Amino acid sequence: MGKHQELENLTQPHRPPTICPETRGVRSAVQKVLATHPVICEAIAPMLGISMEPAERLRRALFPAKGKQFGWRVASVTVSLVSVGLIVLTLEYRLHGVELPPAVLLGLLATFATVVLLLSQFLFWAQKEEGQITGAFNSTEREFQSIFENALDAILILDDQAICRETNPAAEDLFATTRLELVGQPIDRFYRNAAQFREGWQSLLARKFQQSDAELVRPDRSSVFVEFTAKADCLPGQHVMILRDVTERRRAQRSLLESEERFQQMATNIQEIFWMIDAETKKALFVNQSYETITGRSCESLRDNPASYEDLIHAAHRVHVLSKLDEATHTGQFNERFRIVCAQGEVRWVWVRGFPVRDAAGKIRRLVGTALEITAQKQAEDQVVANLEIAKSAWAEAEALRKATLSLTQDLRMDFIMDALLKSLEELVPYTCARVLVPEGGPHMLALGERACPEGLKKPGPRAPLTFVANESTFFHRILLEQKSVLIADTDREEKWHTFKGHKQLRSWLSAPLVASGQYLGCLSVGHVLPNIYTEDHLRRAELLAIPAAAAIQNARLYETARIYGETLELRIAELKRTETALAESEDSRRSSEEKFENVFQSSPVPFSITTVMEGRFVDVNAAFERRYGYSRAEVLGRTVHELRIWEHPADREFLIAQLNQGGPIHNIMTRLRVKSGEIRLTAYSASRIQFEGESCILAVSEDIHQFDRQKSN
Repeated sequence: MGKHQELENLTQPHRPPTICPETRGVRSAVQKVLATHPVICEAIAPMLGISMEPAERLRRALFPAKGKQFGWRVASVTVSLVSVGLIVLTLEYRLHGVELPPAVLLGLLATFATVVLLLSQFLFWAQKEEGQITGAFNSTEREFQSIFENALDAILILDDQAICRETNPAAEDLFATTRLELVGQPIDRFYRNAAQFREGWQSLLARKFQQSDAELVRPDRSSVFVEFTAKADCLPGQHVMILRDVTERRRAQRSLLESEERFQQMATNIQEIFWMIDAETKKALFVNQSYETITGRSCESLRDNPASYEDLIHAAHRVHVLSKLDEATHTGQFNERFRIVCAQGEVRWVWVRGFPVRDAAGKIRRLVGTALEITAQKQAEDQVVANLEIAKSAWAEAEALRKATLSLTQDLRMDFIMDALLKSLEELVPYTCARVLVPEGGPHMLALGERACPEGLKKPGPRAPLTFVANESTFFHRILLEQKSVLIADTDREEKWHTFKGHKQLRSWLSAPLVASGQYLGCLSVGHVLPNIYTEDHLRRAELLAIPAAAAIQNARLYETARIYGETLELRIAELKRTETALAESEDSRRSSEEKFENVFQSSPVPFSITTVMEGRFVDVNAAFERRYGYSRAEVLGRTVHELRIWEHPADREFLIAQLNQGGPIHNIMTRLRVKSGEIRLTAYSASRIQFEGESCILAVSEDIHQFDRQKSN
């Protein structure tokens, strides 16, 4: 039975029982008593619906089917009939005035005696039977009363106006009231719809029997649903109604209906296909409207051909999916992702999950589940997988670049860098021949590094590196001018490729510029003997490797330059040390000379003075100067010749300084100088420029000309 059939059966009106099991027991017991003791049938038979006509009652009384008093009753009836016949005969004789024959009189007396004897015996047996019947009636009455009081269903005895005359305790529980409050009350006051009850009551009185259901209202205003059976005129003017509480069943039915509605709403509104198939035949029993949305096929087509869903499965997955579905009929679990082919030929991915529905014995009867379209999700998963592959490749690429960068910085020697660069390039870009081409002044190009892969392709023995003139190759000259990355899938299609010296055998080629600090250092030349080997990804990898490679080449050149400068510096440092040694020796000699100069300067009888060139400020004078000019040393130091008015004509001093600036000292220049007293003396003046305490100064010697002085005085 399917889900819908079960729901349909559960929602059908339930036919209430005519009487509860306990009441049926009473009926059976009373019927047994009636069969054994027919005298009481007339009293209780109408309550139980037993037909008891007078002739039937007499037959049962006179001719019971069983019992040891049957013979006595036959004899009594026979004797009574004989007695009646004799009496009639006697009366005839009397009417005719004829004496009765002695035999007749004797027979009449014997008959009367027999009748008396039989009547006594009959009365004895009747009294005994009455006692048995009374005991049986009392026992049956007690049984009936016990079952009436303990019946689970409510029992009401109503009169013609539907007023309660008797009730059992189950009715008190049903109506949530006491017997005293229930007896004497019209039953329609407990009905939710009193008018409907009154209409049904009239129908009961007319038809004598009724079965239906109703909603009752208890005194506390709570509702209770009942099913009832009513029998009219069980006794004259008395009617029996048996009620059963079905509130919980109604609630269960209502809950089931609500569940069915929710199921229908869910099945109608969910985006997934809700499906149900028979576990034995694997035929579809139910699908919702999403089946049409996802597959493009109508639900009617599946109902017409319940196995047509198998045609939806993509041919590449059909065998696997159907085998898993067959397993699910035993395991109860189905969880598969596969492609389906829609009505328009569109291919979609679905995720189908199934669960078992078992019967009471635990056997799987149906499989139910959902089918969710996951085309977008599958595409996203594929994209994630592709991205993971890209990320994995990028990680491997980054790791190779990291190792390459590390290897390029481990040693600054150019040959080591070239070897590390070309080996690292092999991990990133497959090649047959790879070179590092750098300009060597003007159009000349040099293969600074070169490597063949595999190594066996390289010719044995040392050989000179490849060199060529860029201007001689139209193709490479353009590459050199543009200084950009180049990718050639097939060199046979490249014009002027044959002019590229040392690369004619290569069919695939790419180049990445080597640029460091904005300076073009050369390019990576990577080639393969097979065409269509390289892609944009290979070019990108070569460009990434070219960045640290250019920095490493520049560092190697700087290292080489620094090494040369270091050697030169070492030579100059050695020369400087020798110069310092000589300078130290010269310093010692200078100190000795200064000491000698100081001694000569101070002890000389000739006046010496040291003045600055520009200002004429006195730096030092000797004792002879003090004696000649009359100034003490303290009065002179720090003051200029202009302040002391030493020169009679300051222009003479400017002339002498001009002579000194032209180079060389001056000797015995005649000039006129003033002493402290104001006297003007003719002086032979000699001077030379010296460095004194880091300042440019004039060392001057001034001598008196006595003859000139004498002539002047004359």
